[in-house]
Amino acid sequence: MKRDMNFFSTSQGIKKEAKDKKIYIYSLVVFLAIVIIGTLAWNSINLHLTGKEIDDYTAKLEATDIQQKLTEFKEATIKTNALNKYESDLKIIAEAVDSKDVVNTKLLNEISSTLPTEVSFDTISITNSVITMQAKASNRTSIGEIEHNLKELAFIQDVYIGGIAGDTEYTFDLKCTLKDVD
Repeated sequence: MKRDMNFFSTSQGIKKEAKDKKIYIYSLVVFLAIVIIGTLAWNSINLHLTGKEIDDYTAKLEATDIQQKLTEFKEATIKTNALNKYESDLKIIAEAVDSKDVVNTKLLNEISSTLPTEVSFDTISITNSVITMQAKASNRTSIGEIEHNLKELAFIQDVYIGGIAGDTEYTFDLKCTLKDVD
């Protein structure tokens, strides 16, 4: 077996290494180019599909039935907001009225304590700062007595007795105006 000696083998090895290096570099460049082009294609397709979906949704939102429902929703929202505002205002008013408490049990007890035994109330009506009563009395003196007693109360501003009728039993109207009522 004879073997030939190749004196250029070292130079051929260097060329082969350089060739292998170029193959690796070209392979890497091709791979990166494929990845970049693939990513670009993927993103372009997704962007195009998303644009189509946006156009579809926009078309659906611009449909007359959707626009009608949207208008109804806006009107309902405006009405709901107005009702919520009215409710909060009414709560404030109700709290203010409750805190006023113009006619209370104490006031009614004081009025009833001024009644002579010969006088009885048929009806009592209370509006704002006026108390109106329809009453019966067995004599005219009792009517004068209740008028006097009511005028003596600190919270009564004015007392008016009108419409006295009857012979043995007198019916009359009594109107009291309260002081310091807003």
